[in-house]
Amino acid sequence: MRYGILGGSFDPIHLGHTAAAEAALRARGLSAVLLVPAGQAPHKRGCVAPFAERLEMARLATRGRADLEVLDLEGVRGGISYTVDTLGELRRLRPGGTFELLVGADMLADLPTWRRAEEVVSGALVVAFGRPGEAAEAARRRFEEAFGPGRHVWIDIEPLAASSTEVRRRLAAGEPVAGLLDPAVEAFIRGKGLYGARPAGGPDSRRVGG
Repeated sequence: MRYGILGGSFDPIHLGHTAAAEAALRARGLSAVLLVPAGQAPHKRGCVAPFAERLEMARLATRGRADLEVLDLEGVRGGISYTVDTLGELRRLRPGGTFELLVGADMLADLPTWRRAEEVVSGALVVAFGRPGEAAEAARRRFEEAFGPGRHVWIDIEPLAASSTEVRRRLAAGEPVAGLLDPAVEAFIRGKGLYGARPAGGPDSRRVGG
């Protein structure tokens, strides 16, 4: 079995995340992509939504998909979430499996700074995705300077314009998020009042007609 690993805060998970997972499935012929919401990411301040809500949103975004599997490893483990620890846990849980670490171009550039980075790169083929350009080429050069050539592959995909930060801003401002979130994820967010989102059809919602 060949698994892709897509980690992140998923705060919230949006259609860009699932599009990247689907692109990796197709381009790399993977058995499945494992989505791993971070418990506490080392390079970011605390997440806005609690882990349990971010986990549930990831499950809603991938419902009915046997090839997209959501794992709660980092939330259960607790503490700061390091990729090297997650890789070690996955090797124990799925012996004989091989792993490909899915990252954006910005993460590719930062990977040399990660905890026990050489162990991460030795334990999983790094698969970077995004659009070619000066920033992507600079990220690739930095990665290869740290680890040498042949340690990563590139998938050319059109990134979604909005980030999780932008999705949160739109929700808090009452702006539409159609085309950015899975409808079930949006309904969950509104039902829980996450990110300052108003419930659909609530008293503050705009109405059309009488």
